[in-house]
Amino acid sequence: MERAEDGRAVLPDVDALVRSAERLVATARTAAGWTEPERRAALGALERTVALVTAARSHLLVAERAANGWSGSGDRSFESWHARTSHTGVRAASHQVRQADTLASLPRVAQAVVTGGMSAPHLDVVARATSTASDAVASRIRSDEGQAQLVAMAEQLDADAYGKAVARWAAQVDPGRLERTHQQQRAERFLHVTDSPGGTHVKGLLDRVAGHRLLLALEAASPRPAADDERSSDQRRADALVAIADTVLGLPETTPGAAVRPHVSVVLREDTWIALRAARASGGVGNDPVRSAGQNGSSSSVGRHVVERGRGGHRPSIADALRGVEPPTDEDGTPLPASEVARILCDCELTRVVVDAHDVPVDLGRTARLYSGAQRRAVLVRDGGCGWPGCGARARWCEVHHIAWWDRDDGPTSVDNAVALCSFHHHEVHRQDLTIARRPPRPPDGAARGTPRGTPRRGSTRASDPSAPPGHSYVFSRADGRVVAPVGPSPRPG
Repeated sequence: MERAEDGRAVLPDVDALVRSAERLVATARTAAGWTEPERRAALGALERTVALVTAARSHLLVAERAANGWSGSGDRSFESWHARTSHTGVRAASHQVRQADTLASLPRVAQAVVTGGMSAPHLDVVARATSTASDAVASRIRSDEGQAQLVAMAEQLDADAYGKAVARWAAQVDPGRLERTHQQQRAERFLHVTDSPGGTHVKGLLDRVAGHRLLLALEAASPRPAADDERSSDQRRADALVAIADTVLGLPETTPGAAVRPHVSVVLREDTWIALRAARASGGVGNDPVRSAGQNGSSSSVGRHVVERGRGGHRPSIADALRGVEPPTDEDGTPLPASEVARILCDCELTRVVVDAHDVPVDLGRTARLYSGAQRRAVLVRDGGCGWPGCGARARWCEVHHIAWWDRDDGPTSVDNAVALCSFHHHEVHRQDLTIARRPPRPPDGAARGTPRGTPRRGSTRASDPSAPPGHSYVFSRADGRVVAPVGPSPRPG
C-alpha cells in the first residue's frame, strides 16, 4: 500500500489512478501531434472518467460522513470539514456532497453514471432538482419510474437541454411548486435607482418571467454589434436600457397612467390546451382561456382572452388544471407559472399561430419572399432553436432560412421550406453553399409514460423526454454530398 505525502496510506487502486493521471498529463502535452480521432476519443474517455471519479468520490464522502470522525474537528458541518481538508472551498465542497447524496438516494441514477448513461453535468442537474424539489417532485424522483425517466432523458439530451427538460418535468409533476416559487420571487422583487455625482447606479431583482421580458427588450434594443463596435457586452446592455427609456418617453401614448401591453409568446401543446378547456368547461378556470386549434393540431397560443374569477368570487387554480400535462412555456421551452399564464392570456396582446398535426401552418407559397411574423413564430416553435445539430442557440436569437433557397432554387416562402438558424450558422450555410434535408420525427418506441412531450434534439433549447417522438432534425451537406453537420446525438465514449 502506497503512502501520500502526509504519510497516510493510499489504497492500491487510488494510487494507480493518480499515477495513471500523472502520466496522462505528460502525454496530453503532445496532443497537438495527435490525429483528430485520437484527440476526440481521448476527450470522450476523459468525460467518462470524470463521471466515474465523481461516483467514487461520492461513495467515499457518504462513508466518511457516516463514520462521524469529522465531528470532533471543530468544523460547523461536514461540508465545512470537507471544504477545509480538500482545499476546494465551501461552494465546491457543498456541491460535491450534494452529488454524493443524490447518488446515494437514487440507485438507478448512480448506475447510469457508472455505465455511461449519465455524465457529471447531467448528475449536477438532478442534484440541483433534488435539493430544491417539493415533496411531490422528490417522491417522483425517488420512484423507479421517475429515475428511469431522468436517465432516459439524459441519454438523449446535452446538459443544457437536460436542465430545461427536468424543469418542465418537475413543473408537470407539481405545477403548484412552480407557482409558489414564482410568487416568492415576485415578493422579493426590487429596483434601486440611485442618482449620484459619480453616475446613476441601478440594482435590482426580478422574477424569472419579468426578467425574461427584460432580456427580450434589451436584445431587441441591442442588435449584433458592427465590426468596429468596441463596446463590451455590459456597455451594450446599458445603452440598450437607455434606448428603451428614450423610446418609451418618445411615444405619443406615454402619458401619466398609460400602459403599453407587452407582446409575448406562450406555447401550449395539445394536451395542455385540452386540460385547460376541460377545466373551464367544469367551472374550474373561468372564461375560455384558449380557443380550439382543431382536434389534431398542436398549438402556440395567441389571442386576447379574459380569465374571470370563478364562482363564489375566488380566483380558480390553473395549477390544478395543469397537473400531469406539459406546462405552458415561452418560446425557448422554459415553463411558465400558472399565474403568469393567466395574466398573459388576460392582459396582453398575443398572436395565435395554429399548427396542424405535422407542425405546419398556412403556406404562403411564393407570394412573398420574407416570412411573416406568424410563420416565423411557427418555425421557431417547431425547431425550438438553431437547427444546426449541437448548436443550442436560443429560438429568439435565430433567423429563418429557406431550405430550398428563394433565389437559387425557387424555393417557396412556407414553414415546410423553413429552418431556424442562428446568425453564425445561417452565414455558414450561405458561405459553404450548403443544402439542407429535414429528417421527420421517429415514431415512439415503447418509452415510459407520464413525461412531457417535445423535441429531444441534442443541442436544442427545447428539451423533452424520450417517451415522445423526437422532433424534426436537419442534415447539412456540401454540393459534393459530403455531410457537414450530421443529425443525431453525439456518440458517447465507450
